Amino acid sequence: MKLSERDIVSIVSRLVQTANRELPQDVETALLAAREREESQTGRLLLDIIVENAGLARQTGLPICQDTGIDVVSVQIGQEFKVEGDLIRAINEGIAQGTREGYLRCSVCDPITRKNTGDNTPAVIHVEPVAGDSLEISVLPKGCGSENMSATVMLPPSAGEDGIVGAVANQVLKAGPNPCPPGIIGIGIGGTMEKAALLAKKALLRPVGSRNPRDDLAELEDRIFVRINGLGIGPLGLGGSVTSLGVAVEVFPCHIASLPVAINIQCHAARHCTAKWSDGSWVMSQGSRVMGHYPQSFAQGVVRIELPLSKSAIRDLRAGDWVLLNGVIYTGRDQTHRRLVEMLDRGDFLPVDLRGQLIYYVGPSPAPPGRPVGSAGPTTSYRMDAYTPRMLAEGVLATMGKGRRSPEVKAALKEYGAVYFATTGGAGAYLASCIESCELIAFPELGPEALYRMKVKDFPAIVINDITGADFYEIAIKQHKV
Repeated sequence: MKLSERDIVSIVSRLVQTANRELPQDVETALLAAREREESQTGRLLLDIIVENAGLARQTGLPICQDTGIDVVSVQIGQEFKVEGDLIRAINEGIAQGTREGYLRCSVCDPITRKNTGDNTPAVIHVEPVAGDSLEISVLPKGCGSENMSATVMLPPSAGEDGIVGAVANQVLKAGPNPCPPGIIGIGIGGTMEKAALLAKKALLRPVGSRNPRDDLAELEDRIFVRINGLGIGPLGLGGSVTSLGVAVEVFPCHIASLPVAINIQCHAARHCTAKWSDGSWVMSQGSRVMGHYPQSFAQGVVRIELPLSKSAIRDLRAGDWVLLNGVIYTGRDQTHRRLVEMLDRGDFLPVDLRGQLIYYVGPSPAPPGRPVGSAGPTTSYRMDAYTPRMLAEGVLATMGKGRRSPEVKAALKEYGAVYFATTGGAGAYLASCIESCELIAFPELGPEALYRMKVKDFPAIVINDITGADFYEIAIKQHKV
């Protein structure tokens, strides 16, 4: 059996586009089930938004999340199967083609210079030879809000199962809202440091809710699942009874003196797609289906906010209040904030007047024809913590992203009378529907990290930190912790 390099390019391009637009059926089913058992009203609303976002992505062709990730490609190739050409080159060409044709965000850069490669390559590729003449390729776009919250720990053998459960629970608790819960926790146990990490990534490709065939490992999965969902973190970290959709454990024999444990956290947008060459054609293991739930109306008492802001507009907002934003916002991620602070340090004029503005931490995916913007969900806010006090001192009255802020930022919010909003992570298609226009203002060389002006209408967010110093993440988790 053999295929040309061009055949590989074509199927990988299809895989990466499908993975980013269509949530796997097992994940969507798990989200709907989670919605039914979630005790928090806020949590149920967020899960409804997440499910509608999946439907909008499927209908519009927009990515489920603007962070279309770094692509992890797993290949199982039969020892009798032949690829005419360079397999690795073909996979990377397929990733580049799919990223371009699917209007997916380019997020891959040099680790030192931070220069973007411009086509989301190279992918992280794992090739496993197997017996026979088969070929199977899986593409898992891994967003880094969740990847950054993953970890590998080297436990002593004496830690046993209790140590494993504790290590996973501690990592999920530490991650809090940052990886966009409820997600899937892939756990690799055994081998060596790098083998455990590979096992954890492999575990994320299992159908959500599937149990390890070993009874003892299935029981360990159940134990970890119960422990995690008792943490009270809830959907998007806003409190609730559902913090995880599933736990998958994979194991490998290890040294008698070692117990490696890798914890790979996946967000609720658990995207992946697989194709297998069979009987002369590709069989893809993902399909469309009709959704079962749509968002409820926002709770009564939601506050409509006009932008730019005034002190009086945010003075009475309190942690936990839902708002609908209307007007102009500006975007800024790590590199834009660094540029703005450097300009302030030099005494240069800024490209925008920051007074009264809201800065949204977002790097949108490219806009398809006829649309003002691609997917535009929030990025993790803590990366901007080093710059935020300076932005607030210049008159910024609100920031918006996802995840916790540092004590220094919360103190600065209180000092300057500003607020921090969170919006729904991993719901880039849904939030894009609330954006009426998007204009590049400065730093075009930064690509998705550039400074944009967006006009929004009824853009939903929740107050996390108000001007009194209250923190809704802390309040909500305490209310739901078992």
